Parts: sequence; structure tokens; C-alpha cells
Amino acid sequence: MRLETVNAKSRLYAILGDPISHSMSPVIMNSAFDRLGLDSVFLALPANLETVARVMEAMRLIDLKGYVFTMPVKEAVLPYMDALSDEAEMIGAVNCAVNEGGRLTGYNTDSTGFWTAVQEKNAGAVSIRKVFIMGAGGFARAAAAQAALQGVGEIVVANKFSHTAFLESFQRFRERLSARCPQTFVKLLDWDGAAWEAELADCQLIANATPNGMKNQGDLHSFFPYAAVSPAAIFFDAIYDPYHTRFL
Repeated sequence: MRLETVNAKSRLYAILGDPISHSMSPVIMNSAFDRLGLDSVFLALPANLETVARVMEAMRLIDLKGYVFTMPVKEAVLPYMDALSDEAEMIGAVNCAVNEGGRLTGYNTDSTGFWTAVQEKNAGAVSIRKVFIMGAGGFARAAAAQAALQGVGEIVVANKFSHTAFLESFQRFRERLSARCPQTFVKLLDWDGAAWEAELADCQLIANATPNGMKNQGDLHSFFPYAAVSPAAIFFDAIYDPYHTRFL
């Protein structure tokens, strides 16, 4: 248990994102700090695409020891990293960073977390050859990258690609993935459930990597073509509030 109350020497950590009030990270991390007797505190702080530059500058000044990043800043914080791990560089997004003497190193543990969860569910029962991912942001790229690293031959990514800069960013990610994993073909689809049916029929894994469904807000469950999916397929949802989403 924690031996002393929070004090002026307590080490500070934080998760940055927007919205952020739903995050379970402070509960998980502070419980771990208490259990291990660590003089550390984990906070949840708002940061979005408009404020991230000022927030990161402030965080450096107050000497945070570690960061966790969530939507929508996983890509936006890349310029503030001094170094990147191999997987973070390929994905083009970071979900955590370590401060070592003022030098920030960015990592992406979403990729291994995603695949570990899938394998626990699958237990080797199904050979995953084709993956369908809804979304194209930081977590979607992490999932796609790890699937490719695991030898998946085809990945279909469905998203609203109306924003030119976002599409260009994803295309750069796809080029990095192809250079590292040339055996994997990545196909892009628009956000249209009817257009997904032909691709879903031979997918072994379907993943929602969008905010659609957070706090039961969203319509993914209402138009997803479930009838097109094999009964043996595995469904994954990155959302954990609620724990069992309407999509699942």
C-alpha cells in the first residue's frame, strides 16, 4: 500500500485526450501505484487538436514522468517526441511516452494489446487470414500494423475519407506498412455498410476502432451487415464504456 500521502515530491503521470472524463486509466494506474507503494499520481487532462501544442509545452515544464495519449491526439503528439519505438514509427502514432531526463520516447502498445486480446479469444481455433477494421485513426493503424506483422494477408479498412489531409496521412501509413510487410494487401472502403458485405464474408476478424458506440452513442450496430459475416468470425471493439457495446 502507499506509505505516504501525495506530496511535493510525488511523480506525475497523465493521460491526454478529448473527451477524457470517461477514462479508466487514472483508476487503474493509481490503484497500481497504491498497491505497489509508489509515490506517484496519475491524472486525466484534456487535450485536443487545437490545444495539444500548448498542453505539451506545459507538460514539459512541469516535468511529467510519463504520458498516455488517447483520441484525438495520438498522431498530433508525434512532433513532440524526441525518439520513437519501431512500432510507433511504422504506425505513425503513439499511445504512451516516457520522460527520461527531459527526453520523450514515444511507444505504441495498442498494437500488441489488440493482438493479445484477439488471441485470448481465438486460442488458435481460427486461422486469421483477413481482417476488417472500421476506422483509420491511431488505434486502427495499430491494429492493422500488428495484424500485418502477424502475417495476415489482407486488411480491409472502412472509414470516412472525405478529409484530404486525413486520407493522405493514412496513405503514408499504408506505404510504411507495405514496405515492412509486403505480403499484406490493404484495401480502403467508404463508410457504407452495404458496400462492406462482399468483403466481410471471408473475414475471420472484425474490429471497431472508432468512437462509434461510446456510452451507447452511435449507430454502427444499426447498419452493420451482420448477416454477411461468418458465424466463426471474431468481433473486437476498442470501446470499453459500456463494456459490452451494442455493436458486440
